Amino acid sequence: MKDTRSEIISIANEMVRSVGYNAFSYADISGKLNIKNAAIHYYFPTKGDLGVEIIKVNLTAFNEKVNSWRNLSIRTQLKRYITMHDSFVKNHWICIVGSLSSSYDTLPEKMQEELQKLVNTIINWLTELLSKGKESGELIFNDTPRARAYVIHSSMLSALLMNKVLRNDVYKSVQTSLLNI
Repeated sequence: MKDTRSEIISIANEMVRSVGYNAFSYADISGKLNIKNAAIHYYFPTKGDLGVEIIKVNLTAFNEKVNSWRNLSIRTQLKRYITMHDSFVKNHWICIVGSLSSSYDTLPEKMQEELQKLVNTIINWLTELLSKGKESGELIFNDTPRARAYVIHSSMLSALLMNKVLRNDVYKSVQTSLLNI
């Protein structure tokens, strides 16, 4: 059973992915948990404090995932990365980076810093993976590994966004295209 703090983070994380950071309040969370707003403020005095924790939880989860993949082939790791948000499609969610990036300028400074850290971690990991794949010949592409990392990451972000709007197979189509390198 989750503790109250973890439940608050989990619900807020889902709300950021489904409706966006600026579209929910502590009242929305307290209603789902059947607790008072004061209980949320006890753990997270400001919404920005909660936002920072959501990003940190996602950074930890990303690091745990890629660490668990490290003994897999480069192509398999890339496939795992490209398919890691498959479960979001049925819920019409977007990834945390896509959701928070659209409201970046309105986020508290500490959240902006943590979001930059998350994005840099993802891009750096992906760049390193693509560099190894290109050097070994396992992956074939003409641009630099960093440029390819940007293309892959931004394609997945936009595919989730477009899938949310169009509610069709754009996400799967983009995945298929990206896996053909």
